[in-house]
Amino acid sequence: MDDIEQPIIEYISTMVAETGESPVDRDTPLLEAGLLDSIKLVRLVQFLEKEFEISIPETEIQAELFESPAKIAAYVSQRAAQPA
Repeated sequence: MDDIEQPIIEYISTMVAETGESPVDRDTPLLEAGLLDSIKLVRLVQFLEKEFEISIPETEIQAELFESPAKIAAYVSQRAAQPA
């Protein structure tokens, strides 16, 4: 899962570095720690769709999906395995 998880962690780390937040790892609680606001969430969804060539339906954009980079990577892996 490193092929999926690592780019996600790097992207989120870059986003939160702009605000001086602490480093992000696979288990960082993104929402609980306040690292993702609505703008960053939209940017993250756009990144995931472009980087991994997937489509994330609005109905699946739920808080649970963005709990941690590991959860996001698991979702992306599952979504990428589904036929288009």
